[in-house]
Amino acid sequence: MKTRTLLAGLVTASLCACSLAPGPYLDSARLDQTAQPEVAAPTYPVVPIDIDYFRKVRAAQVVPPCPLTCLDKTSRANYTYRIGINDQLTVIVWDHPELTGGAGLAGGAPPLPQLQGAGGTSAGGGSIGAGGSAGAAAASGGVEGGMVVRVANDGTIFFPRVGRIKVLGKTAEQVQQQLTQALSKTIRNPQLDVRVSGFNSQSVQVTGNVRTPEAESITDLPLTILDAINRAGGALVDADLQNVGVTRDGTRHTIDVAALLETGEKQQNVLLEDGDIIDVPDRSNSRVFVLGEVGKPTSLPMNRGRLTLADAITGAGSLEVKSADPRLIYVIRGMVPTGTDKVAAEKALNPEIFRLDMTQVDAVLLMTKFELQPKDVVYVQVANSARFNRLLDTISPALNTLFFYKELN
Repeated sequence: MKTRTLLAGLVTASLCACSLAPGPYLDSARLDQTAQPEVAAPTYPVVPIDIDYFRKVRAAQVVPPCPLTCLDKTSRANYTYRIGINDQLTVIVWDHPELTGGAGLAGGAPPLPQLQGAGGTSAGGGSIGAGGSAGAAAASGGVEGGMVVRVANDGTIFFPRVGRIKVLGKTAEQVQQQLTQALSKTIRNPQLDVRVSGFNSQSVQVTGNVRTPEAESITDLPLTILDAINRAGGALVDADLQNVGVTRDGTRHTIDVAALLETGEKQQNVLLEDGDIIDVPDRSNSRVFVLGEVGKPTSLPMNRGRLTLADAITGAGSLEVKSADPRLIYVIRGMVPTGTDKVAAEKALNPEIFRLDMTQVDAVLLMTKFELQPKDVVYVQVANSARFNRLLDTISPALNTLFFYKELN
């Protein structure tokens, strides 16, 4: 009888202690906890991380297609620069210095051209003004000889004896043919050289984790995503090169620049176009989470988009010897939806689950080969014996109270 009375008192005291005990507590009096309709919980298949898994992955491995136009032999050969508004053109008419500001003198060759930068600046440090004519090159080398003209807002240029002609969207070769045909009416067999000396109409913007974020001009040489990042001073240490974005026409395309640098994957060397925005993110979104029975549950950043299962467990302080179950190491991976595809969004709710059994002799090797992906969760299961010991720890104070009460009475 006394024992029953004691038990009833302990239960009453425990209920009262719930409202009096210190620590966080949420009053649920105003919460509607009406039972929701029961829905059968989904089940997910578990893929063992073993030799057979890697054989299947290797057999199914394919080279990812280029998300946009990538630079290869064909695209390089077909690349042409189209003249745009505010571009500068240098025109040399041989043996007619009155049309080229003194260049192309009769009886001698014109001065050697200087290399031009993206903004119309010569390699020697001189610059070419927008419009007008540049003087004859000095003997020591200066700005390139020839008449320099600027493409007006209506896409035209003015040239002596020809007048105003349309050049917008044409190549330098097409403008050369057009001027040759027009000058042939007043000059016998005119010989012209037309080149773009200032690339001011087309550019891309490089932002994010690079040393010098800035706009990069598109020139008569193909500009790839790797070129743009290098022109911006290169990526910073914490840059996530696996998820570099190229935004074109309002759509962001993810480019794996890390694969391009490490394995020479040409299918990631995207050819840039006017108006593209290249953003190099940091590694805040490229991390994995290690939870469960490990020495230090934590989140780990990925190094250039790479992190193996062995790296993750080691970075979390390895397994807890007394409580971890080495046979049940899970990797939970959520599918990332693409765009607004409803099928992809629905698939994102169904995670992929992998399991590693570290009691097997080849498990250590397999850990170093299993590549994690951003936002993966590595969970180390607790051993059944540890769960039983924790249960005993929970009820031990109550059992001790009963024991001492009985001994005293």
